Amino acid sequence: MAGVADLIKKVAAEAAAGNIDIPDNLKEKVLGGVSDSIFDSIKKTAASNGGIEQITSLLSGEISASSSPITSMASQIFSSKIAPKLGLSSAVTSTITAMLPAVVDKLIAAVSSGKDGFNIADIISAVTGGSGSSSKASILKGVGGLLGKLFKK
Repeated sequence: MAGVADLIKKVAAEAAAGNIDIPDNLKEKVLGGVSDSIFDSIKKTAASNGGIEQITSLLSGEISASSSPITSMASQIFSSKIAPKLGLSSAVTSTITAMLPAVVDKLIAAVSSGKDGFNIADIISAVTGGSGSSSKASILKGVGGLLGKLFKK
């Protein structure tokens, strides 16, 4: 997960650059929180009924990040669980959650381009812990292969 989490942090840092005034001593924690909230949202979605379809709709571009329940859940996780732990003001929290659709869009673009060395299967593997023993993980890996073909990766 560390490599994919680093990619999310990189994408979040690019999206935040010049848009959010985060104190230097909190910047790494905030970026980690953004990454964690996106991962938690994808994990919870994958485990839910119809979740795989939601993930594939988002990753294939059938639904935009701004209207995706995955992004909405990531915003809720960040604002209710992460921001309070970091002591972020409501204004900073709102600004960060407002940029989450842009972070998710940039993440999808980075993964689909392959420029950072990641593909859809890497994201799926990171979310499922790379375990092939459960049927859910196997299904997700199959979806990852299908999406990899879709994105030609």
